[in-house]
Amino acid sequence: MEKEIILKWERIKKLMDEEKLDGILLNKVSNFSWFTGGKINYVGLHTEKGVCKLLITKDKIYYLTNNIEYPRISEEELKNYNFEPVLENWYEEKLDEKIRKIINGRIGSDMPEKDYLPVNIEKLHFPLLTEEVERYKELGKEASKIMTEICKEIRQDEKEIEIAGRLSEKLWRKNIVGIVILIASDERIEKFRHPVPTEKKVKKSVMVVLGARKYGLIVSLTRIVHFGKLPEDLKRKHFAVCKVDTALISSTKKGKTIGEVFSEGIKTYRITGYPDEWQKHHQGGPTGYMTRYYRATKKINEIIKENYAFAWNPSITGTKSEDTIITNEENQIIITEDKNWPLLRIETEKGEFLRPDILIK
Repeated sequence: MEKEIILKWERIKKLMDEEKLDGILLNKVSNFSWFTGGKINYVGLHTEKGVCKLLITKDKIYYLTNNIEYPRISEEELKNYNFEPVLENWYEEKLDEKIRKIINGRIGSDMPEKDYLPVNIEKLHFPLLTEEVERYKELGKEASKIMTEICKEIRQDEKEIEIAGRLSEKLWRKNIVGIVILIASDERIEKFRHPVPTEKKVKKSVMVVLGARKYGLIVSLTRIVHFGKLPEDLKRKHFAVCKVDTALISSTKKGKTIGEVFSEGIKTYRITGYPDEWQKHHQGGPTGYMTRYYRATKKINEIIKENYAFAWNPSITGTKSEDTIITNEENQIIITEDKNWPLLRIETEKGEFLRPDILIK
């Protein structure tokens, strides 16, 4: 069995001891991918519960599914893993009976189910293992490269949905799923924080927001394109939001609390002359196998550790800055940075940081 799964199994066993459980069920797409090192158990792209669940005990790992899903799951996802299959016909509902034959005791579940006990598996996702960090870096590099390519190809009079379509196509070619694709052109950038793509055509400006998933891991990033001379007001706003993003990123270090980082961002909103803008949209937070595990606030005292992932997304009406980072021993790395994109240099007491500028065409 792979070293990665053995290490995660140890985390599960420790949780079982703490909760006095005899077994744990993993149903969620996010938890299945986490435990198996990036494998998938879904059919529909936008679903929380998979079609195959894992039953984990201290001695054995089982995978439970039906006769429809078993051939693919066993051949393409779990072929090289020493997991024992437990099957039912699609028209039966006997998995619970079979689970109880395996374990006659206390069983936890990551989703509400019958008389199983709720358990929080998400807290076991971190710190990321070395293998996960490498996969995450690969995804960040691929996603940001694709984003740059798409944005440089954007044409005036192109529809938002056409941009979304081309972005999706390029992502799929790299086996990346765009789980969040938001496109806003012109006045829609100022009007909506979550602009679902429409048939509106681009005139002067367009913002592209991407949440991309591969190996179960998710990166988030935002880029903005403008045709012609950049208005001074937008230029000033974008520099300000990049300073806020820099404050958030540079503060995201081992030993800091989430609340402390959030407060640094809010302080920078005030210093740059936009004190109320943070109230108009959340600022992001921890990411990994979920787009955000929760939204950061000043009240959250969770301590940041090495190999934690974050995606901050500060915005000022009309603009935004967003990338995905992973903390290391001393600071953090931006895994969605692309040196082929125009970058703003933000000077801080902690050194120089590069943030995505607006691409002028």
